[in-house]
Amino acid sequence: MGEIIERPPVNLVIGFIYKAKDQLLKSKEELVCCYGDFDFESEELFFNHTMYYVKEMGGPLFRQFASFKNLISPEELPSIKIKTNEIEDTLRDHQLVRQINLDPGYLCASALILATTKNHQQRIYLSKGIYGESELFYQDGKFNHWDWTYPDYQTQEYKDIFIVIRNLYAKKIKNTSYRFI
Repeated sequence: MGEIIERPPVNLVIGFIYKAKDQLLKSKEELVCCYGDFDFESEELFFNHTMYYVKEMGGPLFRQFASFKNLISPEELPSIKIKTNEIEDTLRDHQLVRQINLDPGYLCASALILATTKNHQQRIYLSKGIYGESELFYQDGKFNHWDWTYPDYQTQEYKDIFIVIRNLYAKKIKNTSYRFI
């Protein structure tokens, strides 16, 4: 029988998809108020991997990722997803059109996990109507993707961003009683 051990804290990450920079800045302000400062923000990337968001938000769209300085418990992810949905709602325009998409998740030593409200065969129910999905896994010194991984997360550009965040996470874990595994 395996020994039950406490899960180490994980690194909260947020993916932003947006059209207008002011919406990005407003959402960042809200997130920092809730979860503390960022320790990493990626460059602004052009987002053209799907038309799904263009239908609702217009275009052109941009993508950015941020990592938070404070580590979280993985059990917090459902509540964080609910909060990011609330932030999206408060930033809707007067025609109820979404202005920004916030994708919270966490990075641990072995994977990038994203939160979603949509069920699918590879997703695991967490709580509060929220599912988790392993988007990338770390093996052989690099991030790898699954067959179901979103096309943009399959790019080397995104994987390189998550390597940077993983390295930051490793440094943070060294300052705790947990092992980086």
